[in-house]
Amino acid sequence: MNYGTYGGGSRRYDSGPREMHKIKCSDCGAESEVPFKPTDGRPVYCQTCFQKHRPPRRDTF
Repeated sequence: MNYGTYGGGSRRYDSGPREMHKIKCSDCGAESEVPFKPTDGRPVYCQTCFQKHRPPRRDTF
């Protein structure tokens, strides 16, 4: 059993601090940081706006 993943995902919890990238929110224009390198041509949101744009969660239980 692999205790580093949950639900079949590939999330690693022992990788140390993540590299953060500065962004300007595509929705509200606020400066923020995200733990991934943004892709050109795709919108990127601050945490508040991400919650508004995120699709509703479906439980698979």
